[in-house]
Amino acid sequence: MNNHFGKGLMAGLHAPYAYSAHHAVNFCSEYKRGFVLGFTHRMFEKTGDRQLSAWEAGILT
Repeated sequence: MNNHFGKGLMAGLHAPYAYSAHHAVNFCSEYKRGFVLGFTHRMFEKTGDRQLSAWEAGILT
């Protein structure tokens, strides 16, 4: 069994930007959930703006 959530989380933490919806179609829901969490967590660490991070998570989902 693969850890798709963990792989998505690590990809989100290292992604320089959010991928397009066209690119995200190729991944399972667990991977996408991990990616959104990792990406928005890194965004919060960089900006310190919790509201902006929550807004970005909403846009990505």
